[in-house]
Amino acid sequence: MKTLTLTVLTPAGTAAETECTSVTLFARDNGAGEGGGSVGIRPGHLPAVIALAPGSSVKCSSDGRLTLTVTVSGGFATVRDDKVTVVAESAH
Repeated sequence: MKTLTLTVLTPAGTAAETECTSVTLFARDNGAGEGGGSVGIRPGHLPAVIALAPGSSVKCSSDGRLTLTVTVSGGFATVRDDKVTVVAESAH
């Protein structure tokens, strides 16, 4: 089974890094209250840059089971070559 590598980075360093089969993010809206919502990422996802909503959760799952949840202060996620990298001011 193909996997993704999820890395969550903050100014303090790497907050989390793990392998999983899917990542779910909550995208920020466009400022007018439109366009925000949940984004699911699986292996083979097209390259993307996603603005994250403040206080949103980044969820990592494997075999249908939640394996990691990280709450971030907003920031951005990039998707490329089965790697999801989240850059945020803080994460916990």
